[in-house]
Amino acid sequence: MKVIKDYHIHSIYSKNKHGKSTPEEDVKKAWEIGLKEIAVSDHGPSHYLYGIKRKNIKKLSNELKQLNNKYEGINVLQGIEANILSYDGDSDIENEVLENCDIIMGGFHYGVCFKDLKTFYRVYVLNFLGRFSVKIHKYITALNTKGVINFMKKNKIKILTHPGEKIPVNIREIAKIASEEDIILEINSSHRHLSEEDLKSIKNLDIKLIIGSDAHHIDNIGNYEVALNRIKKSGFPIEKVINLEV
Repeated sequence: MKVIKDYHIHSIYSKNKHGKSTPEEDVKKAWEIGLKEIAVSDHGPSHYLYGIKRKNIKKLSNELKQLNNKYEGINVLQGIEANILSYDGDSDIENEVLENCDIIMGGFHYGVCFKDLKTFYRVYVLNFLGRFSVKIHKYITALNTKGVINFMKKNKIKILTHPGEKIPVNIREIAKIASEEDIILEINSSHRHLSEEDLKSIKNLDIKLIIGSDAHHIDNIGNYEVALNRIKKSGFPIEKVINLEV
């Protein structure tokens, strides 16, 4: 099995040196290892620690178009890793994103300017308390799941990034809605989710998955072994993973 596309690659356009490589360094590394298509996908602008500045979305778009012409044999796209801003499904997918990005991904993250204090309390306080209380864990897991579902239904996203990584969710319920909305779930090779257990629980559903490196440095572009091992161990049908070539 070989990964031929990677849409989850960060660059220095993510603030505070969260991404360590320039867009050209990302493209060159992907080209050298034989990837056929990539997207440079920095954090959405509402991430106050790492989000791309709104004014730079168009700037990055122009830079990537030039790189697409410079490197033959690889298709270079602009992506974004948008943020869920409320449990009602609000996001930072705004006009700049819709006008410039080819691949819109998104998910729950910490370090985000949430819509209101109620969302902030749920994300930070209730999810923390849920580690120590079965009752709270059950409640907040259901709430998190509903928040992700609202996000998928409300926004035009292509990929849901690392579902279950930042906050606990019911992955089967999310996978069912993802199937209805034609949204791809990510097996993140830099994080724990989708986990082997997640993959086992959804492998009988009509769902599409994608492997993402979530690379923040060029050394991690091409590092897909963690995700590939999860697929093998779980028995998940590889034909449902859209960026694998057998």
